[in-house]
Amino acid sequence: MPFNSGFDLTEALDLLALSAIVEGGDAPVQPAGWSQIFDSAVIGPFTDKWQLWKNALDVYAIVLRGTVLDAGSIIEDLISFLAPANGRVTVGHVQIDYSFAATSNASVHFGFALGTLSLLKDPTQGILVQLANRVAAGSEVYIAGHSQGAAMATLLRSYLEYGSDAPKDKNYSYKTYAYAQPKPGNDHYAADFGSKFSNSGLAFRITNSLDWVPQMPFTIELVGDINSPNPLSILNNPRLAMIIAALKPVFDAAHQAIVDHTRQRLQPKAAALAQRVSPPATADQLAPVGFDVAVTPSLNFVNAATDVSLIGAPCVDAQCQDAFFEHHATTYYSLMQAQLQVT
Repeated sequence: MPFNSGFDLTEALDLLALSAIVEGGDAPVQPAGWSQIFDSAVIGPFTDKWQLWKNALDVYAIVLRGTVLDAGSIIEDLISFLAPANGRVTVGHVQIDYSFAATSNASVHFGFALGTLSLLKDPTQGILVQLANRVAAGSEVYIAGHSQGAAMATLLRSYLEYGSDAPKDKNYSYKTYAYAQPKPGNDHYAADFGSKFSNSGLAFRITNSLDWVPQMPFTIELVGDINSPNPLSILNNPRLAMIIAALKPVFDAAHQAIVDHTRQRLQPKAAALAQRVSPPATADQLAPVGFDVAVTPSLNFVNAATDVSLIGAPCVDAQCQDAFFEHHATTYYSLMQAQLQVT
C-alpha cells in the first residue's frame, strides 16, 4: 500500500527516535511497535552506519546515522564541494556510476554522496542487498536520518529513484523524514527533489531555527549561479562588470581551496567504496592514484525537501557550553512535541 501523503507528527516522532537510537547516546524511548531487524557494522573510514526497523503493521524504516562527535568527522562532512548529480567517480581503474537527479544542472555535496554510495553498495552490509533480502515487494519504507544522516537520507531517496541498480521492480513506497539536514546539493538538486517527492507530500525536513547545522556548508551565490537568461547576463554595465571581475578571483580561490582540502580528506572513503564495489581492487592499486570526479564550479548549497519549521528555545546556563545543544535529536524531539499537533 502507498503511504498517505502529508506530514504526520506520530510518524515524525517515531522516526526521530529511531534516528537518535542509531546514533547512540541520549535518545527518546524506543517507539512502541517498532523492532530492529538489521544493524549494520561500521562501513568505511567515515564510520557510516545504518539500521533497518519494522513495525507491527509490517512497515519498514531505513535509518541512517549522523556524524560521529569528533571534530575531524564533523569538518570532513560539512566542508566539501559540489559535483554533478549524475556522473562517475573513478578510483584507480575502478569506475562507479551514480545518479541522484534527472535535472542536468543538479549538483550534490560530494562528501555526502560518497557516504550514501558506501551505505548503498556494500556487498554484505549495504542497503541495496539488505532491501533485497529482508523487505518484501510492495512494502512501505520510511527513510530517515538526523544531521549528516539527514543529508544522506535525502540523497538516498533520490538514488532509489534514479540509480541504475535501485530496486525499482520491488515497487516500494517511500516516505522521507530528515532532521537537522545540512545542505545536500545546489538549488537545481533541491528543485528536482522537491518536484519528485515533496510536491506529493512524501518528503519533509524538520529544522530548528537556532540550529547552525542546517546552515552548513556556507553558501556563496554569484552571477554564474543564476539561471539564464537573466538581466545580469545582458546588461552592458561597466560598473557591474568591474564588481564581478573583482569578486571572481576571491570566489575562485575559495572554491579551489575547498576542493583541494576536501579531495585529500575524501580519498580514503573513495578508495574504500571502490574496494567494496570491485573487491579485487587492492589498497595498493587504489591509493597512489587518488580519485577523480567532475567538480561543479559553484558553492551554491541549499537545503532540500518540504520544511517543517520549529522555533528554537534559547539555551540556558550549562546548555550553552554545548555547541550542538540546538542540534541534538532530543532537542528536536522536545520542540516537536511542544509546537506541533497530531492531525
